[in-house]
Amino acid sequence: MKKYDIAKAIKEYFIVTVGVILVAFGLQYFYSPNDIAGGGLSGLSLVINHYVPALSIGTLVFLGNLILFAIAFLLIGSDFGAKTIYASFALSFVMDFMEKVMHSYALTTNLALAVLCGTLIIGTGLAIAFSINASTGGTDILAKILNKYTNFNIGIALLMVDLFVVVAGAFTFGLNKGFYSLIAVILNGLLVDRVIDMIAKHKEKKALEESNKEETVA
Repeated sequence: MKKYDIAKAIKEYFIVTVGVILVAFGLQYFYSPNDIAGGGLSGLSLVINHYVPALSIGTLVFLGNLILFAIAFLLIGSDFGAKTIYASFALSFVMDFMEKVMHSYALTTNLALAVLCGTLIIGTGLAIAFSINASTGGTDILAKILNKYTNFNIGIALLMVDLFVVVAGAFTFGLNKGFYSLIAVILNGLLVDRVIDMIAKHKEKKALEESNKEETVA
């Protein structure tokens, strides 16, 4: 591997790590303590954790991801698969660290505020990962597959695969929290597409500036 490739890989995995930390923070300090199953494998893990508290959310996320890794490699590619494996391991570790070491708690018990703040943080983290061909695993993998083989934007694909989790959350935690979970999923889908678009435009602008500099030097 060339020196440039190594530097690029380090940069990309650092960016993935930033995205993972944001997702974990939003889940552990806004969603989980308020029983907001905002979609995804993490939301499904929250539901399962309610019935089987002996299994931590981080552990459930890790176990669930094992089922989807092979799909990621086969249908999307090794680059996406490798980054997703790293991100999912990192997400499980960071979530468990926040829960067991930092003793994460609800920064707010206002459900509307928890949904708003949690979604802003989680959606941004997911978008950062998706923008460099990665994901945090779980149903994000299914959303990426839909995005690749259909005309659905990644945010809409996320919304589609997360509806099942929202329904499960409504049955588990009540219709009131199920309603907030639905709002969280809708906002997350819209936000992810918006942030990805912003990142793409920033990359295009940066590439154009570099191209202009090269032409000026030449």
